[in-house]
Amino acid sequence: GEKGRGMRAFWVVIVSSLLASCSFVSDDGTVHEKLVTPDIILENAAYTLGQSGESPIFIKSSRIEFYSKDNRATTEALSFVQYNDDGNARLEGSADNSVIDTESKRMELEGNVKLSENDSGMMIEADTLIFDSENEEITADGHVRVVSKDGEFEGTGFAGDLMTSSYSFASIEKGVFKL
Repeated sequence: GEKGRGMRAFWVVIVSSLLASCSFVSDDGTVHEKLVTPDIILENAAYTLGQSGESPIFIKSSRIEFYSKDNRATTEALSFVQYNDDGNARLEGSADNSVIDTESKRMELEGNVKLSENDSGMMIEADTLIFDSENEEITADGHVRVVSKDGEFEGTGFAGDLMTSSYSFASIEKGVFKL
């Protein structure tokens, strides 16, 4: 009868709301809701990460999906550039995919990652790389190749600080110093 049909509709609503979002717990124990569907999808798009007064990063991507509830964006086939005060490209990069935290400005780059720091002439190639643009820190756990004025190095566990130009590897597989 009538009562059964109303109950069935109620269950459909509960099931569909469970499918629409799931939650995850971050390292500090906070529970976050995670949207499964993006708010905005842009094809062949340009996006500015950061405010105009603070050396923003200009991103071009074949596809950007924004999840505003999570302060997260995902990209496909992206390239990006950051300019210094005199208008020259200071930092340039590209990757097959990325996940960007639009609040902390942290970029997780994946697949054929290339990052060039033009002032120092350093170029990094990696399978995956995390670029914390606000603190100007780079970390890559997997295999990394770095070419700079100091030489050419390959290894794993790379960490770099662009502010102080200090770089380290957990292990170097091969390296050539230029003296």
